[in-house]
Amino acid sequence: MSVWNKLFSAVKGGVNEAAESVADTQALRILDQEIRDAENALRRARSDLAGIMASNKSLQRRVAEARDKERKDTESARAALQAGREDLARGLADRISKTRTEASRDEAELERLNQRQQQMIKAVQDTEQRIQQMRREVENVKANESLIKAQSAIATTQSGVNSKLGNAMDSLERIRKKQEMTQGRLEAGEELAALESGSDLDRQLLAAGIGGQTQSADDVLAQIMGTSSTPSIAGPKDQAALERPKDS
Repeated sequence: MSVWNKLFSAVKGGVNEAAESVADTQALRILDQEIRDAENALRRARSDLAGIMASNKSLQRRVAEARDKERKDTESARAALQAGREDLARGLADRISKTRTEASRDEAELERLNQRQQQMIKAVQDTEQRIQQMRREVENVKANESLIKAQSAIATTQSGVNSKLGNAMDSLERIRKKQEMTQGRLEAGEELAALESGSDLDRQLLAAGIGGQTQSADDVLAQIMGTSSTPSIAGPKDQAALERPKDS
């Protein structure tokens, strides 16, 4: 692959990553909007559910009132029959019939609304759970995205720090080598100067214990005193002369 192809591939890859990042960000925004729309729909559903529950309560009261009215009219009809007032009992029977018809109609409507109410309650609960789950997932994705960005920033910073530390260590190593080289040159110069002045040879003789011995004043005085008090040792010729007998 040529350099231009590699460069084009790298640029293309960067563009794709940027496009994917923008698309992901846009997807999160769309998802947030969809969640908000779902929450608005859920609020409307709750309002409708509240209306259905209110209607159920009203129907329950109407059915209870109708049954109570039916019970009272039935007792009154019995009392009228016992009193020989069949006409009153018939009128009460007609009213009881109408009351039962209305109560039966209200009970049928109440049963239908109860079924509708249970369905809506389940739908609202399911929707609430889905919205909560979706919200948690979106928050987790956002948190992970923020964490990844933070880790990337730390990694980039750490890489820069490591690079700077590496450069600093390289600089210190170069300085140390220069110092060692300078020190070596100075020591070599001193050795050359010592060779030229002969002091190096004297130093080597002293190190070997040859020559260069110095004596203190006490040592010199002791030697002088020893020389003056001790007779000199006679040589061979002097010894022979001493041993010859003297002439009489």
